[in-house]
Amino acid sequence: MSTAHQPTKEPLIPGTSLRSDSGCSYKIEETLIERRKPLLCVYRASPRLPSKKARIEVLRCALRGLHDMHKENIAHNDVKADNIMIDYEENAPGHMDIKSVQIADLEDTVLLPVGNWIKGTMCGNAIWRSPESWCRARQNISSDIFSFGIVMIYVMADEMVFRVGKDKLEAEDSWHHVLRRHVSYFADEDGLNGFLKHIGKENPFYERFVALASSFGPGEGRQPFQTWNYIDPDLRDLVGKMTSLDPVRRITAGEALEHRWFRQAD
Repeated sequence: MSTAHQPTKEPLIPGTSLRSDSGCSYKIEETLIERRKPLLCVYRASPRLPSKKARIEVLRCALRGLHDMHKENIAHNDVKADNIMIDYEENAPGHMDIKSVQIADLEDTVLLPVGNWIKGTMCGNAIWRSPESWCRARQNISSDIFSFGIVMIYVMADEMVFRVGKDKLEAEDSWHHVLRRHVSYFADEDGLNGFLKHIGKENPFYERFVALASSFGPGEGRQPFQTWNYIDPDLRDLVGKMTSLDPVRRITAGEALEHRWFRQAD
């Protein structure tokens, strides 16, 4: 593979685009083995879907899989872009024929009867997990919905919205750097108040969220996702309904599949 980026002495960062000799584009998802020279590192990459319609269809198929799990009261607990598996054939340079799409990595799945929650554990990956999971508060299938909304932004807009620098992710207060973005992008007044009620005042993250919400001001205001005008308005509407901070306010997978945005792939 070759890359259009200039040579570097550092490992390639997630999001870097590569192109194979056959013309198919890939994106670096993570560094599996880090060495001094970037070309000696081991990376995991995924194919870049060539068209908007193909990306929408992949998301719809993946969401259908999640919906099937949720209908059986099964929470996935580790929804992220890495766990959407695409079976495809490369028929011509730069063209992929998608055969099937699956939600993978079921090691953390839990059967949750209606009305039950997971509590006391932090599920999923730092840059994909829900705010209630960060707080080790009550979690259920609505937590998967939040994570899937973040995946949708990544697939359609090529942005990992919660990705902060490695030093911040590995810091003791990593929660501060990531959750500040949660508040900045997705915390309207009703959602934040519902979220605080959900985790409860006894949760140490209660005061942390209050402080985060108060940390924005003149010169450093919030950046609500609904104001990101370069993203399709229907996608903003759908993702906004999936990423309310309040788990109770999030739509279900079935409701998301009925949203008008998915009709673009019909």
